[in-house]
Amino acid sequence: MRRSLKESSAGLLFLLPALSLFAVFVVYPIVYNVQASTLKWDGINPGTSVGLGNYVQLLHDPIFMITLRNSALWIPLTLVPQAAVGFLLALALNRRLRANTLYRAVFFVPAILSAVVVGIVWSHILDPFSGLLAALGKVTGLTFLSANYLSDPHTAIFGVILVNVWMWTGFSMLFYLAGLQLIDRSVLEAARIDGASGFQTTVRIILPLLKPTHLSLLLLGIIGSLKTFELVYVLTGGGPNHASEMLPTYAFQQAFPLQSVGYASAISVVLLVIAVASSLIMVRAFGAGFISSEEK
Repeated sequence: MRRSLKESSAGLLFLLPALSLFAVFVVYPIVYNVQASTLKWDGINPGTSVGLGNYVQLLHDPIFMITLRNSALWIPLTLVPQAAVGFLLALALNRRLRANTLYRAVFFVPAILSAVVVGIVWSHILDPFSGLLAALGKVTGLTFLSANYLSDPHTAIFGVILVNVWMWTGFSMLFYLAGLQLIDRSVLEAARIDGASGFQTTVRIILPLLKPTHLSLLLLGIIGSLKTFELVYVLTGGGPNHASEMLPTYAFQQAFPLQSVGYASAISVVLLVIAVASSLIMVRAFGAGFISSEEK
């Protein structure tokens, strides 16, 4: 018993630095944010308690509902194209090609760029007067390329989503490349000997074996989608008329320009709850299914 207790104490001592950092930089900010969400507070002067008033106000806030709708659009419209295109690129680059490493680097470069830089570059590309797309539209006669997509309330959110897909597809490609290289080649060779076509091998063997990769990308994609800020802020600022507003940008607008820190904290708490709940649901749904299929 003494030996076991001594080993446990030694283990806790090794964990203490990490636990301390976790408590200071994760637990404390969450608790502080939850407490601030119950106040009517400008961030400077002492706040007054409103209980759940900020959360009740959220339920009647039309802009908050727009942010939820945009998040519901953002998640599938970014995850599906990123995963599909990334998987196809990974299949192509998993073969022995000339300059294979160069192609991988080129496709992955957007993922390592700053979202602010990407936003600035694409705002110039999508400029309806002097942008690259507008110039291409004039040359080819495709006038729809000159449309002001980022200033149109009906297309602004889709324009930002398109840029986000361009930016993160290389990240999905890298994940799938890693997963493809872990697949036992003898399994693929056996399928080829049995007469399976390339399409059948991909659909019935490769995709199921990449299930852990799908789950990882899904979880990372959901969390990344919910906390998207820089790209939206640089491209549209959440406009026009909040048409491309996301939860982080709306919380920022409330906290700083409008100095409603208590209300912004309530938005942040809702964002945290949605992110945690979505992650747990995905792990339950896909993780459990993966385990059961492995046991069979």
